[in-house]
Amino acid sequence: MLDQNDSIILAGAAQGGALASLASEQTGLTRVAVSRRIKKLADGGYLKRHGNGTRQTYTLGEHRFWLGLQARQAIEKTGGEMAVWERHLAPLLKDLKPNVKSLANTAFTEMLNNALDHSSAQQVAMGMQVRDGQLQMLVADDGIGIFGRIAQSAQLFDTRLALLELAKGKFTSASQGHSGMGVFVSSRMMDGFAIESGGLLFDPHELTQPLPRFDWMNVNGLLKPAPPGTEVRMALGLNSLRKANDVYFKYFDPDEIGAEAFHTTEIPVRLAQLSSELVSRSQAKWVMERAIQFKTVVLDFEGVAHVGQAFMDEVFRVFATNHPHIRLQTTGMSPEVAKLARLFGGTGA
Repeated sequence: MLDQNDSIILAGAAQGGALASLASEQTGLTRVAVSRRIKKLADGGYLKRHGNGTRQTYTLGEHRFWLGLQARQAIEKTGGEMAVWERHLAPLLKDLKPNVKSLANTAFTEMLNNALDHSSAQQVAMGMQVRDGQLQMLVADDGIGIFGRIAQSAQLFDTRLALLELAKGKFTSASQGHSGMGVFVSSRMMDGFAIESGGLLFDPHELTQPLPRFDWMNVNGLLKPAPPGTEVRMALGLNSLRKANDVYFKYFDPDEIGAEAFHTTEIPVRLAQLSSELVSRSQAKWVMERAIQFKTVVLDFEGVAHVGQAFMDEVFRVFATNHPHIRLQTTGMSPEVAKLARLFGGTGA
């Protein structure tokens, strides 16, 4: 596993110049120790050798790596999330496809900004690796935890419902400075996206392609003695054709401003199951909470094997009748669930 000293050496390679002497000065390691690390990085594909013998020089290799640990307040005082991106990630990712860089920039800075503004953390651990055709990024903090904070702010009786509220978008515990779009947008820009906090996991792709923990970064070790409050993992294929505007224009109206522009949400209905099947009106109300903030609501029933008539009636008759201006759509329904949905006016898609 690479560490922060390796990260400093790779940053030096991105700058150019005498790598060994620069790395020794910045890491405090001896020239011999630095030389061993340079060899390890070159053998691993993180550095590319040029020349022979004692005249060898190095540039960045095919693989990339960066690791950082900073006090939250220090990040805020030295330029915030964009300064971290410009100083540390941008130099290492300059040769990536423009659309991939744009997606990565948005997702990383959004998640780092969340840690700065919402976590009340002391330390923030950050990392990035490019390997095997994929860009992986991580932001973790030792703060209060995102799901606990949402549950407290929304007065939820069960912290697990915080995952449901987060998935909808437009929820924020700091409405003066945030719109609640960051996680929603970032999760759709990435191929893989996961948030862990307080023993709970939010992963929009958990049923089809869950994002595993990264083996190149020891979050617990970096944030000791405090345990991680929130850990966000992101992954994106280097050959992705996705563009930021593909995401924005699917869910946002360019003719509107602020939260009003965010017109479409997708709600993973399974997150309302908790420990029970979806049979009650109260569960339906959990799902439809804040749905009136959107013009189109897509109800994703993937992973839902059974629903009850009271749940369906509350969603497709009661809510739909009371809010006729909101367009309800469905996806991921099994044949049995779709059949029941049609009985109450649902599309059954």
